[in-house]
Amino acid sequence: VNGMIVRDTTVVPRNVEEGRGLVPAKINPVTGKPMYTASGQPLLDYDMATPNMLLHFFPTGILGLGLTALLASFMSGMAGNVTAFNTVFTYDLYQSYIHKGGSDRHYMAVGRWATVGGILLSIATAYAAINFNNIMDTLQLVFSFVNAPLFATFLLGMFWKRATGHGAFAGLIAGTSAAMLHHGLTLPIEANPGIHGGWIAVLHHYPSDMAQNFWGAIFAFGTNFVVTVIVSFATKARPESELVGLVHSLTPKPPKAHNVWWKSPEALAIAVLLMAIGLNIFFY
Repeated sequence: VNGMIVRDTTVVPRNVEEGRGLVPAKINPVTGKPMYTASGQPLLDYDMATPNMLLHFFPTGILGLGLTALLASFMSGMAGNVTAFNTVFTYDLYQSYIHKGGSDRHYMAVGRWATVGGILLSIATAYAAINFNNIMDTLQLVFSFVNAPLFATFLLGMFWKRATGHGAFAGLIAGTSAAMLHHGLTLPIEANPGIHGGWIAVLHHYPSDMAQNFWGAIFAFGTNFVVTVIVSFATKARPESELVGLVHSLTPKPPKAHNVWWKSPEALAIAVLLMAIGLNIFFY
């Protein structure tokens, strides 16, 4: 009726029902029909939002340029991640702890095999990501395990001279473990235990994968922060002379008297923070 479809008392736009909106419904590859959640709402395919926007807003002559830019961003991201993976594995792990004193030819071969392994690992990750509604849910899940606790480690290491290496290591292990424990004990609504969580027991349900990821990041960051502080106080700190250039309070600051106030890092940081708060309030 008037471009709308009523399904189980739920009014759904016809273009969403048919999978033709800017954020279309996911299409069942077997039946060719849109997929729905348990509550009767269309299961939107957010991964297709950017390609659909290109098709909708770009004219024919510019469409090829937009698709080229999209593919170039994918390729550059993949190349950067694979390069970082084989470099860290070869020099920071293999050369430092597994095989010391090897020849350059040997490490070059290890780096090449690490590249192959990284690509195979990324392919396996892509198949695991199919189980999520969109790629952002997958990325935020990984970030809650890795980036959130790591951010606490960097924050304390840069701004607290009493932090120690033992505290940072223990905090990172504890923060990552807290994220894993939270993921294993919670589950989004309408998801089955497994890769979405609940693989230990389901003690709490979240309204979405993103809510679960954000709370997991909070638990990981908080646990890392507390454990790092406790272990750092219990271990010996490095002399301040060794922390010059590493800790903010012990690093010489360049003169800033000639800078305009609104160009200072503090002013720009406050502006970005206010913009982030405003956008969160506006889109809440």
